[in-house]
Amino acid sequence: MIIILAVFAILISYGLQRFIRKKEPARVYTLYIFFMAASLVVSLLLAAGRRPSSPSQWIEAVLKTIGAVK
Repeated sequence: MIIILAVFAILISYGLQRFIRKKEPARVYTLYIFFMAASLVVSLLLAAGRRPSSPSQWIEAVLKTIGAVK
């Protein structure tokens, strides 16, 4: 798991340097952070031996939370 965190830290620092040099818009930076965080979570779950839940389970949980489905 430490190796995964180290690889992601290197990728993020490399990406941040590129974004700062090219002065990308904030929207691009936000999408970059979102996708890196999502892939980090999935990688850590897989390294821990747990499968991440499917998108259909996420949608069902959101619908239950807002009260659309019982």
